Amino acid sequence: MQKLRQVAASFTIMIGFAQLYSFSSAVYGYFMSDAGDYNFVWNYWIIGLFALLLIVSGAVMIQNDIFRLAVAVVLLAYTAFQAFSVYFYQIQPLLDKTEDIQGPFNYTNSILAVISLVLFFIFIFNKKGQLSTELNQNENWKRKWLITSIVFLVASAGLAIWLAVIIIQHFQNPKASDAYIFTNDFDALFACVSALLLLIAATSSLKRGSYFMAGIVLGIGFLYLVNYTWFEQWMTFAIKNGYDLAKNENRLFGIQFVVGVSSFLSGILILIGRKR
Repeated sequence: MQKLRQVAASFTIMIGFAQLYSFSSAVYGYFMSDAGDYNFVWNYWIIGLFALLLIVSGAVMIQNDIFRLAVAVVLLAYTAFQAFSVYFYQIQPLLDKTEDIQGPFNYTNSILAVISLVLFFIFIFNKKGQLSTELNQNENWKRKWLITSIVFLVASAGLAIWLAVIIIQHFQNPKASDAYIFTNDFDALFACVSALLLLIAATSSLKRGSYFMAGIVLGIGFLYLVNYTWFEQWMTFAIKNGYDLAKNENRLFGIQFVVGVSSFLSGILILIGRKR
């Protein structure tokens, strides 16, 4: 069905945006670090390539399914890459037990691999065409969903700006007693970019909504939610092992959680309310 294909395309864009975040973070870290202090390893380039391929693939699949099989191949290759990365960089070190202190397991890449595999099967088995009744249905009810999404988008953008301001103020006047462990200045940049993209998505939802922007919004929500989950895992780990970590960042990740939930919900609402 056309609707299913377009929704799946939005989630493909979501994955691509998440990978674009990872690649951009690596590039930012490389150029902002002192010479020789940052290693730009080979898999960063692969992540950047997949980010581009997935975003383009999603944009293509929103319009038509001519390249459906090609997009499915991209998703399968991405799944294989993520599975390899999870095993090589996460599972193998745990099995080797080479570190005295084992931190919590980061499930982000595993989740992305599962989602991409599901999307692969959707594109493989989804049939062309759409129900004829879909063409004549009354779409006035969708406006309510889009208006609701706009409210959440604007609220998310405001919170993202607030988050950026807090981080910028901290790094302009850093205090040794208030050091950030999980947060850096790139997070402020990403918060600003997120706010801008959320406002663009709100503007596009004024008329009929956009599957492409829904994918971007879902990506923003996904990133903030997994960042919050990662932080919570570390806090639980610290409590169990008697460490004192990042208490000053609780408010930051609380804001990120709200931005993540609100943004992800906005993306779902856009998908529901998107008009033809």
